[in-house]
Amino acid sequence: MPPALSQRDFAVAAPVRWPLAWKGALLCGLGAAVLSSIPIVSSGCCLWMLGAGALSVSLYRRQIGGAQVTPGIGMRVGALAGVFGFVLNAFVAVGSFMALRSSGNFSKAMQEQMQKQMATTPDPKVQEMMRQMIEWMNTSQGAVVIMALFLAILAAVFVVFTAAGGALGASMFGRSRDLR
Repeated sequence: MPPALSQRDFAVAAPVRWPLAWKGALLCGLGAAVLSSIPIVSSGCCLWMLGAGALSVSLYRRQIGGAQVTPGIGMRVGALAGVFGFVLNAFVAVGSFMALRSSGNFSKAMQEQMQKQMATTPDPKVQEMMRQMIEWMNTSQGAVVIMALFLAILAAVFVVFTAAGGALGASMFGRSRDLR
């Protein structure tokens, strides 16, 4: 006969206490953003984001005492860390983009990349489309669209990976450690 279930086996998780969650999420999100911005270290950016989500849940768990942290709550706390990390990365990316664009290095680098692609494509129609794309990207509107697309993708990556790390952290750190 299976053991009887107690009330703690059916513990209902409390809602996220945002005043306690944001500090750890801010610290972890900024840490992931900094690590993702360092040239060689940035190759592990997805791991930094997963770790930031998990660590933010661990810090949140310490703040709330004995309450259970479910994977759903962990996802929300981790996603908050991703939002903070994205905001820092967005400032750095926009600043770098503006500096490169004003110096002319951005358009030169883009043209070099497109020229390499055009050299491997024998179809004249594709080459013409790529030339038009280069010209469009050199306009102010094209640059803004490219930057907006980049930021949208960056936001999605940060929030999704840190939310996944938060859910993982909740499954690892979220339960009460009762001695039976």
